[in-house]
Amino acid sequence: MAEFIIGGPLRKVARRHPRLQRALWRADYALVWVLVKLFTLLPVDFASRLGCRVGRWIGPRMKRKSAIYRENFATAFPELDDDGLNQLTLEAWGAAGRVLAEYPHLATIQHEPERLEIVVRAPDLTRPCVIVTAHLCNWEVIASAMARLDIPNACLYSPPTNPFLDEMLAESRRALGCELLPRDNAARLMVRALRAGRSMGVVMDRRVDDGSPIELFGKPKLTTLMPAKLALKQGCELVPVHVERLRDARFRVVFHEPIKAVDANTSENEQALDMTRQLHQYFEAWIRQHPEDWFASKRLWDKQKTTASANPAGNDSGIDSYAA
Repeated sequence: MAEFIIGGPLRKVARRHPRLQRALWRADYALVWVLVKLFTLLPVDFASRLGCRVGRWIGPRMKRKSAIYRENFATAFPELDDDGLNQLTLEAWGAAGRVLAEYPHLATIQHEPERLEIVVRAPDLTRPCVIVTAHLCNWEVIASAMARLDIPNACLYSPPTNPFLDEMLAESRRALGCELLPRDNAARLMVRALRAGRSMGVVMDRRVDDGSPIELFGKPKLTTLMPAKLALKQGCELVPVHVERLRDARFRVVFHEPIKAVDANTSENEQALDMTRQLHQYFEAWIRQHPEDWFASKRLWDKQKTTASANPAGNDSGIDSYAA
């Protein structure tokens, strides 16, 4: 989520002036609060459709974020011309608006059976595992699917910079029935959750500055190895999960077969690199199916070619977040 919505042009000044920063946070909160209250009053499917329209209207006015969306899509889909990139960016803003509109309806999505089609290809989800996904469709409903399957779970999230919006999102996420773990001290918290019998949910298609350069769409993206290393260290399965939007606020959640290292005799780091490369292959295939559903709102690739100084072993402190 953007640090400032209304006050985007003032972000550099606001970071130096706490009073202005807080005023802009409150202005953004007021805008989102009004939208969320409106979405709350509407039936979930109508709210989702309206959210799409709102996203397509507000998103393009956030010039900096729109530019990042467009840059990411240009890297992933170099065959698109300017018109194609502009249209895809607009559609992606609509998909982001749907996610916002569906937050106050997460409990409805979880408890109405027809809203979640769950496909389990993993052989055993009764044991704690590391669940990994990308920012596609409404990734939050994975926790709803795990709750529907009676799988105790914890999900990693990155609190928004705006503390008022953080409170609002936390209120909506209570319906997910999962433990929310903040990004700080993530490794320790994730180990504790797994040992307590909870599966861990992580969204990891974002860039991690101290991560390892692993190709996505043919270009190295700095990526955390933490989910793969955590699965290896704790003897857990690493399970990729794909969310597809069927229609409005109806979804298919697919728990794929666990990812294994091709060569279990190599070092832990080599195995983690291999497993994370396989995850990227899943992400790329899913994104190609429905690129408009990809919430690629943060810069994923360097503007210049990744240099050899990038950390090839990764850094265990680097971790992506469950939330946007």
